Amino acid sequence: MNAAYRGERYLPYPAIEENLHALAQAFPHLVRVETIGQSREKRPLYLLCLAAPGKTAPAERPAFWLDAGIHAAEWAGVMAALFAAWRWAERAAQGEPWFGEHAIYLLPCLSPDGLQALWEGAPFLRSVLRPPEPGTPQIGFVPRDLDGDGRVRQMRFRHPAGPLVPDRELPFYMRPRRLDDDPQNAYFLCPEGEFVHWDGVRWTAASRQYGLDLNRNFPDSWRPLCMWGMDSGPYPLSEPESRCAIEAFAARPRIACALSLHTYTGCLLTAPARPDDPLSPTDLRLLEALAQEAVEGTGYRVIRKYPDFVYDPKHPIAGCFDDTLLYVFGVPAYVLELWDPCAYAGLDNPKPAEFFQRPDPERLQKLIAAFAVEPGNLPWRPFEHPQLGPVEIGGLDYYRTIRNPPERLLGAECERAFKVADTLRLALPKVNAQVQVFPLGGEIRRVRLVLENLGFLPTSGLGWAESLPRFPRGQAVLELKGEAELAGGTQSVALSPLDGWGSLKVGAAANPIYAELPQRGPRVGCEWLVRGQGEILVRWDLGRGGAGSLALSLSR
Repeated sequence: MNAAYRGERYLPYPAIEENLHALAQAFPHLVRVETIGQSREKRPLYLLCLAAPGKTAPAERPAFWLDAGIHAAEWAGVMAALFAAWRWAERAAQGEPWFGEHAIYLLPCLSPDGLQALWEGAPFLRSVLRPPEPGTPQIGFVPRDLDGDGRVRQMRFRHPAGPLVPDRELPFYMRPRRLDDDPQNAYFLCPEGEFVHWDGVRWTAASRQYGLDLNRNFPDSWRPLCMWGMDSGPYPLSEPESRCAIEAFAARPRIACALSLHTYTGCLLTAPARPDDPLSPTDLRLLEALAQEAVEGTGYRVIRKYPDFVYDPKHPIAGCFDDTLLYVFGVPAYVLELWDPCAYAGLDNPKPAEFFQRPDPERLQKLIAAFAVEPGNLPWRPFEHPQLGPVEIGGLDYYRTIRNPPERLLGAECERAFKVADTLRLALPKVNAQVQVFPLGGEIRRVRLVLENLGFLPTSGLGWAESLPRFPRGQAVLELKGEAELAGGTQSVALSPLDGWGSLKVGAAANPIYAELPQRGPRVGCEWLVRGQGEILVRWDLGRGGAGSLALSLSR
């Protein structure tokens, strides 16, 4: 596989690996692919670094983070990450200056075991193939491929106690039963499968075999959680995949903005994430202003995670990767929910989380009708079940209609997602440095370092980051060689973070009626007194604003 990925088709994990290595081979001076660990089933977890040669090493530059595939069924996010990697590499190869001053880290698939299992026909699973805890045997109905077509589809069987009836106009739609419906036309609907350790009487579902949700296994606000048969793991970072992701992120302290790709809502999620959100009003305004600009012209919308994207307002979603990046590391972090099947069906969806839990039957009918003609669907066909007798198997191709776009629409969805990611990476800090030398008489000179941030984001990422213990502090250091010696000041000087113009944009400095200069601003300077001749080296480090050095020769 040597061609650039353009979203032509969905790829299994071996092809994803091959595509990543093909990218590194095509752009060896720009792309480095490293293995940051292994999944539970020993598949490599890859992290791609993309950066063009420049004055500083990639590790010293402000960086953008992109990840995808934390949920096994969200294939479109993984494909969009590959799409973005190729597009960025091509732009860097064409000489776009940004790539010589910044870096991109891309983790294309956080749950390779789950993705590949679904590709090979496993029943739906949230993230990873973590086996059940000892002493928890499965008893009840278990999804399985019974007819041997390589997929676990839907299965229905007729019974007068069933809660659903077939829709007369739409064969794929099983509508909620009404009191005046004929009981002989009632059905139970479930995944294709069979009962294990069955008593021959009860029709109840067994516990999920692989119920762990990686995106509830991260440190921020982690708590024991069980929802829809899925849990958050026994403790934070209990899984090798989540642990590798956090360790890789923490080892790259210059990451100043992050985006996680998911499906399916067609929106960009931003803070606040909880009712007692610790971020300041300025941080929240900054995050939302950047989000609004990132979705402009894409058709995506901006939704606040709390209170607009929660399943239960009393219990905000906890243990998420993006929230950990935001609240534990202080890095601006977003979730892009690719693909909006409701919008494709001509439906608005103002409260996505509510729609997931309590879909309106009429809206659900229209949603299913929009995808009824897709080629991967299977009309209901009879099947002799070993335990239930006559049943029918069929239904929509869920993974290529609702959860992800049909393959013919994948390229366009990758393009939309790329525009969001491409806008966000342009918001990184951009620090210019200048060293000035002023003669003071004799062999004494004043050496001044001036740093200014021309980027949207502050060099701290967010103001909240400055209160965190692991926040990367700034400093400037003067190194002397030859006869030059320090005549005043200290060689190492602490530097405060620099505001970005985005910080000023959402603050008082941008109010045209009550305009004023900011309290801190985008510029900082420090000085040393130096005596004698020789070489001087001024090194500076502004954390997420990057690091650099400037050398000068002092002579008579």
